[in-house]
Amino acid sequence: MKDRQVSDIYQELLARIKESTPQRLFDTMFSDDSFELRSLENGKATFIADSASNAAIIKSAYSRTIAELLEQITSNHYEVEILDRASFLRKKEMVEGAQQSFFQNSHLLPQFTFENFVAGESNKSAYLACMLSVTKPAMNNPIFLYSKSGLGKTHLLQATGNDYRSKHPESKVLYITSEDFLSEFVRFIKGKKDSESLKDFFRTVDILLVDDIQFLAGKEDTQIMFFNVFNLLIAERKQIILTSDRSPSELKGLQDRLVSRFSGGLSIHITNPNKNTLMAILKEKCKANSIPEGMIEDKALEYLALNYSKNVRELEGAFTKLLFAITIEKPTSTIDLPFVKKVFDDDEERRAKKGKVDIDKIVSVVADYYSLTESQIKSNVRTSQIALARQIAMYLAREILSLPYQVIGRSFSKDHTTVLSNIQKIQKNSAKDNALRKVLDQLKQRIQQSE
Repeated sequence: MKDRQVSDIYQELLARIKESTPQRLFDTMFSDDSFELRSLENGKATFIADSASNAAIIKSAYSRTIAELLEQITSNHYEVEILDRASFLRKKEMVEGAQQSFFQNSHLLPQFTFENFVAGESNKSAYLACMLSVTKPAMNNPIFLYSKSGLGKTHLLQATGNDYRSKHPESKVLYITSEDFLSEFVRFIKGKKDSESLKDFFRTVDILLVDDIQFLAGKEDTQIMFFNVFNLLIAERKQIILTSDRSPSELKGLQDRLVSRFSGGLSIHITNPNKNTLMAILKEKCKANSIPEGMIEDKALEYLALNYSKNVRELEGAFTKLLFAITIEKPTSTIDLPFVKKVFDDDEERRAKKGKVDIDKIVSVVADYYSLTESQIKSNVRTSQIALARQIAMYLAREILSLPYQVIGRSFSKDHTTVLSNIQKIQKNSAKDNALRKVLDQLKQRIQQSE
């Protein structure tokens, strides 16, 4: 039955229910947001209520009435099924899984949501673009998110899929990695199936979320199929979101026409989170683990934010280690900075020892590259060349050694906020300056060769 026919039948059904139902009860149980007719086919009428309790009440009090009214309106008898939204989605997923011939292991993970994603200066554009793709699909197509590992790309993809699915329960959301696509393509080819059937499957997809697209590099046949799928979905205005560890222009081993398509949409670089974002992430982790507000002092959380901020994954690992220590030692008072330093004492000693030696090496290599002295780089002189060399040395100390900002700062007689600011400046500029990226790559090679 066509959607318009179903809508007309439903409106007539509501009008008749309203005649015999108190206004307040009707507004509560049968409003547009609370109740809807999802399908009317094969002798079954499926309704969705907004909660399990409402579904139970309507099923108990109105199932027979709804069946009788539907028969009066349509002259056909229908079995009435009333489900809450969560039950409907689970049932739909099970049916689709049984019918789906491709990507059967692809599933969205419900723990990834927009609500528990901490947006900050480093990722706000990516966060807003993904949210907009749910309400206005294909407005930006494709969306291409790129960053180093561990900065939240997968969380955003999964959150987008979950939010889209909640707003469009009948839609088909496909989250896969590029390796999933490759594996499915190989299985498909070995099965000697009609090459059009995989494309036919993608015609049913409403939103495609692909993680780590860079791993398609060098896979020529797979790239051809992906190119066809990509064009198909773009032509049908289906949203595509891709992630990678580098920008489209830096992808090697991919066909030029694919890189061109990826560059034609909205590309967003996710950078390292700043201290405020890291603190917000830690407080969200406390909340998720039912840790009362204030149980872990801000200075203790700040220690983690400053020392384990290479990426969000590293920060989460440090937080897990702290939780384990709290569980084992069961402190009776609040968790303060001395307690946290004790937990991570071995890490700090190891990194400080390593940093004292290797920072000098990094400064030496950078100084030689720019024909400066090491004392000039470590000085307070602010001429453009010396300032740039100093910022690069700090950036490389962080990038190569994963040292805390305080340790780096001690080597340059700077506080951690100055170090953080200088490192973020290099990160931001290198994202758009090819010449600077080449300099950084050359310096990294020299440092590695000097070991």
